[in-house]
Amino acid sequence: MPRIEVFSDFDGTISMADTGCILIDSGLGTENRKKMDAKILRHEMSFLEGMEVWWGSVNLTYEEGMDLLRDEELDPGFIHFYQYAKLQGIPFSIVSCGLDILIKDFMGWHLGKEEAEKLVILANHGEVVGRQWKVTYYDDSPHSHDKAVCIRESKAAFKKAVVEEQREREETEETAVQKQEEHVVVFCGDGISDLSAAREADVLFARKGRNLEKYCETHKIPFLGFDTFHEVTAVVQGLKEGTLTIDIVNERQRASFVA
Repeated sequence: MPRIEVFSDFDGTISMADTGCILIDSGLGTENRKKMDAKILRHEMSFLEGMEVWWGSVNLTYEEGMDLLRDEELDPGFIHFYQYAKLQGIPFSIVSCGLDILIKDFMGWHLGKEEAEKLVILANHGEVVGRQWKVTYYDDSPHSHDKAVCIRESKAAFKKAVVEEQREREETEETAVQKQEEHVVVFCGDGISDLSAAREADVLFARKGRNLEKYCETHKIPFLGFDTFHEVTAVVQGLKEGTLTIDIVNERQRASFVA
């Protein structure tokens, strides 16, 4: 049975709309923001450079910002996925280049405040002073938050645990041959902030019709397209229960390339 860990982007992945873009578009305008998105995809500017302009354009109080997000929807399969992962003890983290304060309050609307407090949220820190939105970036990378790092750290921690278990067996002179546990990292995303993580995950879910899917097709990065988290749950459950193997999933990912 593999050890499965799931990491997911928030905006446009767990939430159906990009909550950050809604607030940014209120100041910068949709067309201007999209032009900057295109530059980032062409590697003409960094995501961090975009972030500086985007959040600097927002001129809202925090309450006004949250009011703009009140009617935005959660992925229809997310709550079922979250409950399954929790029941099965599958580690789950939200990994976002968005703002932690928005994510926590948005998830509180859908999961309840108490449950939202339990979420592992790895995101940029936001603070609103009057109408000025200040961002403390998660790291000093050009991404503002390099999502690939958490995946690499997860894989390194697993390898370290395997070595330590082997050492303990040797110290106790345990000679029984044990099958090495498989480690599978699942990442779900939709956009340009997910590009760094796309090459690190063992199983990559890219929301259909969004920038991450287009990027993976262009650069021949294996992925599974998805519409809702029900599809994520099905694959995770299959790997957990043994009805799917990572080899089968890899074949499906490779088959996702557009000819």
